[in-house]
Amino acid sequence: MDYLIYANIALDIFCIILSTLPIFYLVSNHRYRQKLNQFFLGACISNIVMIAGDLPDWIFPTIASVPEGITLSATAALYYAASAFVLYFFIRYIMEYLQLTGRAKKVCLIYAMVLCGIQIVFALISPFTGSIFYVTADGYQRGPLFLISQFVPLFFYLLFMALIIIYRGKLLRREVIFFLLYIFISLGCGAVQMAMRGIAIVNAGVTIATLIILMNVQFEHEVTMKEQERELAEHRIDIMLSQIQPHFLYNSLGAIYHLCESDPRTARKAIKNFSEFLRGNMESLKSREPIAFEAELNHAANYLYLEQQRFGDKLQVIYQITTEDFLIPPLTLQPLVENAVQHGVLNRRNGGTIVIRTEKTDECAVVMVFDNGGGIEKAKGIHSLGARAHIGISNVRSRLKEMMGGSLDIESSGEGTTAIIRIPWKEGGGA
Repeated sequence: MDYLIYANIALDIFCIILSTLPIFYLVSNHRYRQKLNQFFLGACISNIVMIAGDLPDWIFPTIASVPEGITLSATAALYYAASAFVLYFFIRYIMEYLQLTGRAKKVCLIYAMVLCGIQIVFALISPFTGSIFYVTADGYQRGPLFLISQFVPLFFYLLFMALIIIYRGKLLRREVIFFLLYIFISLGCGAVQMAMRGIAIVNAGVTIATLIILMNVQFEHEVTMKEQERELAEHRIDIMLSQIQPHFLYNSLGAIYHLCESDPRTARKAIKNFSEFLRGNMESLKSREPIAFEAELNHAANYLYLEQQRFGDKLQVIYQITTEDFLIPPLTLQPLVENAVQHGVLNRRNGGTIVIRTEKTDECAVVMVFDNGGGIEKAKGIHSLGARAHIGISNVRSRLKEMMGGSLDIESSGEGTTAIIRIPWKEGGGA
């Protein structure tokens, strides 16, 4: 049987080498900075540790000394503990890939942590209790509770399968196939090794399944993400250009020109706000990530200040800010404020009021922009809202959904219009 032992050692070493390929890929170009890739990287590293823990089982088929016994016990415990982390990181990878939120995410996470904890506890106590394995002069032996170490992966794979089936609508057909292939390859290899302990097939199965996901899911996902980034970049340019309208620039500069003679101090402040408004639009081109709400609020406030210089008492602004500790896509608030000014307040003969309010709930951060104009229907009757206004709202809504998992709702009546942004809290308490 020596040839089988050498074959298993060679197979484990080969699997370790193969498992480094995804790691090199994820580390290159700082791909590991993405949360999805961090979970995939964790699964790959855990797989290498698991295989390394399996090697002494074949290197020491019999125990000739106490150090050999201790080494085999420690590495066997490492093997089972690492296998739990492989499963845990992969379930987190699938949850992130499916973008689970709310109760579904919480239930899956608790389920995964409990299963992972059970495996790790039995792995750590087995060298002392012999529960799932023990070591004798004849080497590694399965313990009386060995099946626990097999049921834990089984329950993990059942969860994998349930998530893929339930949320298959979020996946392409090919993604469903390759995720299920990962499950069946791993389960099949586990069943074979449980029936025939002399073959180190589980490590090879998990390694091959991981490479299948890398080549057929992860690579394609990265291509898709790059395409989405390109589209978002184009949207940012469109949004920036849509916010810097010539008539607004001309009117603001005209108002500042008159202020230079009548109120130089106010003129200086208006110039400062005008420059900050332009800088905010330019910086949005560079920003690929959400920004602090405080920065977005300041940008909208600069716009409103300049409009107040034009319309005076016809435009009143009230800020009811109770929370700012969250993130928001750039140029999200300002288009809503502009709509409130152009199609709400200015439709009233005597002007009106805009209220910007923030609230904090258990589920999300809420931002509201309210105007006491005549409502959307009345604004349509006076003049067309135009394609630009609709595109601006559509862009805000799509970027909130894509970047934050958030939403935008518009409520309108004859007494005004309210735009409501909801941004779910992320893990750790921030939005």
